[in-house]
Amino acid sequence: MPEDRELAQQVLGYRRAGVPFDVIADRLQLDGPEQARALFGQALAAYDPELSVALESDRLDRLHSGLWAAAVGGDVAAVDRVLRIAERRDKVTIPTKNTHELRAAFDESASSASDLHPTVDKALVEAGRKIADRVDEAVAAGNERALYLLPHLVNILREMMATPASRAAQDQPTAPREGKLAELRSIHSGRRGRAG
Repeated sequence: MPEDRELAQQVLGYRRAGVPFDVIADRLQLDGPEQARALFGQALAAYDPELSVALESDRLDRLHSGLWAAAVGGDVAAVDRVLRIAERRDKVTIPTKNTHELRAAFDESASSASDLHPTVDKALVEAGRKIADRVDEAVAAGNERALYLLPHLVNILREMMATPASRAAQDQPTAPREGKLAELRSIHSGRRGRAG
């Protein structure tokens, strides 16, 4: 059993360095990546049941401790890195709950849109739901990069007549088009009136 603990600590050391399980198995002459995973789980069991969170937290702690002396000594770059590590640690160890606010708002808009056809517009509504879900998940994870999806969601809402501008445009009466010939005559008569 002491051999297993020692082996598990070696696996943990390799994983801290980012080495994949199949490479660890080769280096330590294990039966395969599954055994490496099991030893990794055994090594981390004392830390936290959520293995990936514990590993990332441990990595961040090691980076933090390596930079701490320089940061306290006044190295501005080290101070910046320590602060960034602290922010990252907060995101890893204190996950934000996904409240699904955007999805709930989208569903409410979709259910109150009177012009939607339940079968014909189903793909449009489902696309909007997927985008809203992605944005909600990303924001909960602290990743604002998914906000690039918002204009796509607004386009879907516009198609559903679920924006103030689209509803206003729908309510505007459209003037009957007289055709290109009438337009040219109008322009021509306007010129003649100015010349005279």
